[in-house]
Amino acid sequence: MLRELLVVGVVLGVSACNSGSEAAKTDSASAPAAVAAAADPVAVRAAIDSANKRGAEGLNTGSSDAMIANYADDAVVMMPGMKAMVGKAAIDAGMKGMFQSFDMKNFQQTTTDVVVEGDVAIESGTMTMEAGPKGAKLAVDTIKYLTVWKKQRDGSWKIIRDINNTDSAPKM
Repeated sequence: MLRELLVVGVVLGVSACNSGSEAAKTDSASAPAAVAAAADPVAVRAAIDSANKRGAEGLNTGSSDAMIANYADDAVVMMPGMKAMVGKAAIDAGMKGMFQSFDMKNFQQTTTDVVVEGDVAIESGTMTMEAGPKGAKLAVDTIKYLTVWKKQRDGSWKIIRDINNTDSAPKM
């Protein structure tokens, strides 16, 4: 259970900003030429890296606001052993609960790949952090993740889907 909660915290802490999911859907539907236009992969990667840096700082300082800012209103976060958290409000509640229950430090993220196609980018990578229940000894875990970003109407990139799992064997 600890591992799953740590994974929740790690994934929730990483990623970009939102101006509204309906707006994003409308952009895609009403502007096919804009969607078809190739996004600059270097610029998209820079935007994702910047958002991830803010999210990591939020995780390391206990700021759920910095982390939740990376998610679109209709984002879905899928963690091992848990029901999917659907919507920014559910993700925010999960994040606040995590900060109340766990100590975390030394969060580090490494993006290994970003694939850009139109207004969607798929990021993969690894994360490590030390975490544990409040007052307990912290444990280090390595996690792999896959995050889907979508360009928003305001030009920012927000997370719309986020999934991860730990490299550690489950405790039976």
